[in-house]
Amino acid sequence: MSRCGRRMVSSDPSKSIICDLPTDILHRILELMPIKYAARTSTLSKQWSQLWYKLPHLVFDHLFFQYVSNIGDSAARIIRKILMQHTGSILGFHLVSETHKLSQSDVDKCIILVSNRGIQKLTLNVANDELYTLSDSIFTCAMLTHLKLSRCIVKFPDGTQFPNLVSLQLEDAAIDRSKETTLILPMLETLELKFCVDVDYVHIVSPKLVNLSMLSSYAITFQCFNVNPILRKIKHLCLDGSSLKSVPMPDRFDISLNLQSLKICDLKISVKRIVCALCLLRNSPNLIELDIDEVVKVDETVCHTTELFDYLFKAEKEVSEALKMVRTVRLGKFKGTSTEMYLIQVILAHSPKLERMIIQQKMQKLERCNEILKELISYHRASLNAEIKYTLTDSSACYDLLCWFVS
Repeated sequence: MSRCGRRMVSSDPSKSIICDLPTDILHRILELMPIKYAARTSTLSKQWSQLWYKLPHLVFDHLFFQYVSNIGDSAARIIRKILMQHTGSILGFHLVSETHKLSQSDVDKCIILVSNRGIQKLTLNVANDELYTLSDSIFTCAMLTHLKLSRCIVKFPDGTQFPNLVSLQLEDAAIDRSKETTLILPMLETLELKFCVDVDYVHIVSPKLVNLSMLSSYAITFQCFNVNPILRKIKHLCLDGSSLKSVPMPDRFDISLNLQSLKICDLKISVKRIVCALCLLRNSPNLIELDIDEVVKVDETVCHTTELFDYLFKAEKEVSEALKMVRTVRLGKFKGTSTEMYLIQVILAHSPKLERMIIQQKMQKLERCNEILKELISYHRASLNAEIKYTLTDSSACYDLLCWFVS
């Protein structure tokens, strides 16, 4: 009899070859299944039972919670049972309950059960009426490399260390502000803060940080770049457009930034925000990628539009300096407004090293798309080798219209 059990018996040896695969590959196969199906494989044979009880990565996502709701059982009871029966290391634990509620006590017990099992990757997103208060047990997980927390309250003990953490993501999280604390992350490379509050109460020590994303979390003033060593050395920065606030603008920072790519989300174009953006670009001599995710509602009144166009015309020297190294530009959620078109015209005219501009627009009438294409082709280009990719998308299809500009 095949060692896979009766259900795997076959006169054709090729049909049971899966049993001879290495354990890590079999584990990977189980991890790709919804967890309810992975659990059922334990009934096939002793071998599959051992594979299930030693599965290193456990994912409790919307499919799991939907299954629990359908059978009318307790999600917390099932999760706790699986964790208590598990006999191996738990390297990854992902609890994503966007609709199903779990109590503070239920989540605490899960954290306690995985905290001493060599946990490396942890995701928590619990849809409770109130924010979940992160258990202190998490701070004993010295092997963590990836930590993603959503909808929770985090109270970092002063001097908290995660010696192996490479990626930290906080979304809809609140930092306890009873006192300022220091968080030591010597291996951290990626930090993402989205819709968080009071993050400025934590002093982060992370000498290897290269990727920073801060959306609607903390307004970065330009003085921060001078005094915060983290902002001086990062290579990839993502900011909310609201971070480009009206502040006293220096012509130069005290230092040059190490940015290679800059992404700005939800940019409401105005003279003041353009001034801030140009200052940031001019102080980033290594910047080669610029990504504007969306130009949100723009004031199209004659007064404001004229003011913006007039400023960009007069600031030609500053614009050229800001864009002199840029090779790739992407404009997302493009609408085709006159302000957006003028912005594209300015970028093309002042980017001598531009290789590709990607414009992503939701599907419109083809007549309007043809008008936009004709206008794009007519624009002067500082780089004769620049390629413009104009992409139209809708919910059912994706159309790519390419204009190749060749010298």
